[in-house]
Parts: sequence; C-alpha cells; structure tokens
Amino acid sequence: MAGDATIQAAIQTLIRALANFADADVTLGDFQVLGRGSDPYAIVVAGPFEALRSGDYGQVTYAWTHYVEVWSRFTGDSLSGLVTARQAVVDQINKYPTLNSTANITNSWASASDELMYLWQKGERTSALPSFAGFRVTVSTVEEIGYAGSGEFA
Repeated sequence: MAGDATIQAAIQTLIRALANFADADVTLGDFQVLGRGSDPYAIVVAGPFEALRSGDYGQVTYAWTHYVEVWSRFTGDSLSGLVTARQAVVDQINKYPTLNSTANITNSWASASDELMYLWQKGERTSALPSFAGFRVTVSTVEEIGYAGSGEFA
C-alpha cells in the first residue's frame, strides 16, 4: 500500500523537479517555509480520503485527496508569477498520472481553485497589505490495493 505519507512524498518529489521551485521551498505541511527561502513556495497538505471495497471484496480502492498550497510574496497587483507557478504544479501532476510510477497508484490528477488566499505576517495590522498570496491545488489520487491471501481473505 502506498498510503498517505508515500503519496505526499511523491507529490513533493514531482514539484521539486520543476525548475521554478527550489527543493527547500517545497515542504510537507511546513508553513514556516514562508518566512525563509524564495518564491514560489509549495506546501503539500493531507486531505480527506475514502476507501471502497470492489470486486470480490478482497480489493480496496482508496480515493485520496491532497492539497498543494502554492504561495508567493505579495508585492503588488501582479500575480503573474504565482499563476505561472500554480499552472506548473497542475501540469506536472497531470503529466505523471501514477505519480511517477508509485506502487498501486492507478490514476491521479490536479485541479486548481480560483480562490485567491492571503496571509499576513504575525503582528501586522489587518489594514496592511498581505505578506503572501496563494492558490490551492487539489490532487486526487486513486490507489488500488488487493488483500487476497492476507487477513480474512487468506
């Protein structure tokens, strides 16, 4: 079983392979990267999942959801660099539907929300401009696990 941690690591590896992201700026749930490093940033976060039995009930299909939050420093009205980074993440995931041959992954795809997110640094006034702007990319992954020969299916 690939599982949650393996899928997150595979997503992180694919994003780190992109030229516009430094390895240190692509993390697994570590938002502290926003206080260091350089634009753009990508933070992989676990989301919900479902498990469904199929076939002779010895097979389980997991439908995983993970989020990649793509952030950039907010320096003015132009968000073109952030939009480019978001598109690079979407394209990269969609080019590797098995997350670069991760075991038991049969399909994955990415879609991006249109909702722009903002973050203010701690201690900033609410009327000040935000420090960061970001978009959330949703990565949906299908994992097929056969339990024939183990557990109650032995």
